[in-house]
Amino acid sequence: MSSIARKAVKVAALPLGLFARWRPGDLGILLYHRVGQGPSEIELPIDRFERHLEALVQAGGVRSLDDALGDEQGGIVVSFDDGYRDFHDRVVPLLVRYRVPAVLYLATGLVRDEAHDERSDPDGLSWSQLDEAVATGYVTVGAHTHSHRALSRTTEQVADEEMRRSKELIEDRLGVACRHFAYPFAVGSPAADRVARRLFESAALDAWKTNRRGKLDRYRLGRMPVLRSDGQLFFRAKVRGMLEHEALAYRALGRGPWKAS
Repeated sequence: MSSIARKAVKVAALPLGLFARWRPGDLGILLYHRVGQGPSEIELPIDRFERHLEALVQAGGVRSLDDALGDEQGGIVVSFDDGYRDFHDRVVPLLVRYRVPAVLYLATGLVRDEAHDERSDPDGLSWSQLDEAVATGYVTVGAHTHSHRALSRTTEQVADEEMRRSKELIEDRLGVACRHFAYPFAVGSPAADRVARRLFESAALDAWKTNRRGKLDRYRLGRMPVLRSDGQLFFRAKVRGMLEHEALAYRALGRGPWKAS
């Protein structure tokens, strides 16, 4: 999809969003991936991410995931997936500056081995960087499997191995409880759901979905992907829950924005 096509989809989805906008008590979870200068849909320029934080702080209602799941007041939660170096270098300083909590769903296989850098992804986070992020008090670390494997067709045993390994590494290396999980590529299965319910207190699954007050399933949490093509106008629409129907275009293509070139 070209940038023009993506924006056209958003424009077409906005009228439908008038009937789906977030209401008091709804929980909206924003889904980010990377902050930097890359060209892909899931890479945001740092100045744009900072403007997002400014807008969220001005609007109020930004909460940690634990707080948001602890009552029915709703609000907005900021979440990141995967765990790359830009999270430590660019995202965490801004979270601290604006006092915005966030949950990082970490694919532990991406973590850089500081003792054997030549074997590791140089773009990955290190455990010491993750430790620094947690120490700020603004970052909660959840699991995102170990190898970032899609769980839609795996056996229950494989799903258990992926989730459990990620959870145990986080708890062992960071000394914190790992209570939350997010499915890679926003796809799951009944087998993976059974594992998630055994191991975690919540699981984020669906993309472009609002968590409605009174109907929230903490093991099928919906999130709203924030994309490079949004700009500030469409970002504000997403914060109001007005772009859920953007998902229709990606479903028609059979791919999420994280797979798009």
